[in-house]
Amino acid sequence: MKKLCFLLLFGAAACTQQPTDHFILRGTVPGVMDSTKVTLRTVTRWDKDLASAYVIDGKFELRGQLDAPTLCKLSLNNARSYELDFFVENGKLTFTTPHIDSLPQAYGLYDIRKEKNYRVEGSTTQDAYYRYQQQTLPLRYGIQELRKQANQIPDYNSRLEAMNAELDKTSRAFIRNNDNLATNLYIAGTLKKPAFTYDQTYLDELEQLFASCQDTCAALKDFRSYLRDASRLVQGSPLQEAEVVNDKGESVSLIAQLNREGYTLIDFWASWCIPCRVSIIFLREIYKTHGDSIRFISISLDQQEADWQKALKEEKLPWAQFRSLPEQTKTFTEQYNLIGIPAFFIIDSEGRIVFSGSSINELTEQLPKMITNSTH
Repeated sequence: MKKLCFLLLFGAAACTQQPTDHFILRGTVPGVMDSTKVTLRTVTRWDKDLASAYVIDGKFELRGQLDAPTLCKLSLNNARSYELDFFVENGKLTFTTPHIDSLPQAYGLYDIRKEKNYRVEGSTTQDAYYRYQQQTLPLRYGIQELRKQANQIPDYNSRLEAMNAELDKTSRAFIRNNDNLATNLYIAGTLKKPAFTYDQTYLDELEQLFASCQDTCAALKDFRSYLRDASRLVQGSPLQEAEVVNDKGESVSLIAQLNREGYTLIDFWASWCIPCRVSIIFLREIYKTHGDSIRFISISLDQQEADWQKALKEEKLPWAQFRSLPEQTKTFTEQYNLIGIPAFFIIDSEGRIVFSGSSINELTEQLPKMITNSTH
């Protein structure tokens, strides 16, 4: 029997009326100092507190209101900073932990293994999310530890890809066996891949996970809207024509710069972008190895020509340099989902985008594969 997203079993589901119009979250944290500030924010709104309070005798109480079950971040600023994520929904909720020191610390000290050291009761959505956390803990911890050794393991990218694929498989299986829509939509969001690294089959499979669900809430509508928009960013989509300016100040066609007998690497960057300038160090080495077989193109997103020209004199790059004018930069951002730079695109001989990413490590691994395939 197909599951429905507004099942009575789901009770006050993500998309239907909640049993109350507000939440009360009461917490007990042994070992925490009195007057420690406790803050609750949604994971998408760091600029606004959903609720805040101060610890008294190891306890705190937060009150607020939500339209639907929402993933939130609880912060405790004790002698150390602690941050933990869980779902909050309207109703009476309780937060417990054995001791403040058993909680995961914030930022780079976050330890996935400590997620089991706190519980939030009173939310069916959080119950489902907790099951997902514990079920995927070994994989997520393995990925976390592997990323710490990115520059020390020769086959790092291959191992990371395999572990992410296993996490993807486990996550999809959880969604298929779980009836909580809010949790399922959040997990599905973690399965999203960067533009031009997936095909239409991947999107169709994500859509199928919610095929029996009705559009009863904004979150599901937004997810389906994402799937529709993502269709234009599938691997193999054609590079769009654009006017860019060369280092002589001349407007030229971007399409005309492509290598029609092999691959073209396009690097979007800017003089003010420190990660971009760092990546140039590695791009030089890649160019030395593959410059004869792949055409290199850099497109600066600098608004001021003087800043770009100054950077060109400093870097003295041996491959073709162009600058995008402001209006074209806006178009690039929309066309290629440029959410940050540096951004690398590989274009095949027919003008199709076959890879995009922001990691030099990924780029270093992808290029030899493509060169090998093109020679067979």
